[in-house]
Amino acid sequence: MAAEWLSEKLKLLRELLDKLGLDENGRLVLGDVPMIVTDREFIALMQKVAEEVLGEGGAATIMYRAGYVSAYSFSEAHAKLFGISGFDILKKYLELAGVRGWWSKHEIVELSEEPLRVVVRFWHTVAEEWGDAGRPVCHMWRGGLAGILKYIAESMGKKVEIRVRETACIAKGDEYCEMVAEEVKG
Repeated sequence: MAAEWLSEKLKLLRELLDKLGLDENGRLVLGDVPMIVTDREFIALMQKVAEEVLGEGGAATIMYRAGYVSAYSFSEAHAKLFGISGFDILKKYLELAGVRGWWSKHEIVELSEEPLRVVVRFWHTVAEEWGDAGRPVCHMWRGGLAGILKYIAESMGKKVEIRVRETACIAKGDEYCEMVAEEVKG
């Protein structure tokens, strides 16, 4: 089972590497999206420093919003690059984010179109870089999941807002991080 899982991850990594390239200016790109390779500690450090400057709430807001805006536009790029739509965008996004190092494994626990609701669990996430923070810290991915689902909802003609709660987090001692995303009709 572990060998099969690793084989699937390697297949996804090859798919990602096949889509990566350099543009005319020598920038790393995935399709038309400029990319960067960095370590997980840097991502955690950005949020920790933001907390020092802005407090936990201010940093959480910035990380959530950055994740949201980035994932919304990257979802559109994924849809075009891979010729996919609907929840296939979410599935592809999560698969490729996993091989890009955000987590080692994820599981979609619940997926509903009406009402729009998604529950996802993530193992070995960037939250590991926090150690025991005693609280959820995955604000960027809460926002990211909201952005992905907002893009999907709009592509289905739905006018809803998306709310995402982190119900479990490795940084507070849980086995995995879990996000619950659902529509808020407004």
